[in-house]
Amino acid sequence: SYPWNPNGSVGDIAGICDPSGRVFGLMPHPERHVLPTQHPRWTREGLQKQGAGRIIFENAVRLMKKG
Repeated sequence: SYPWNPNGSVGDIAGICDPSGRVFGLMPHPERHVLPTQHPRWTREGLQKQGAGRIIFENAVRLMKKG
């Protein structure tokens, strides 16, 4: 853990959600890992099919399509 709050958020909060557990806001910026080569360890861990951040957006689209 960090000895201090690196992003300056109140209460060291990185994400929030409602009582159902659905994520409403997330600080880590998943859009920075849409492509597999955007991950800092991709050369050591091998090239994945897609970036880990893309899964978050695909799940959001899938949920919206369900209505």
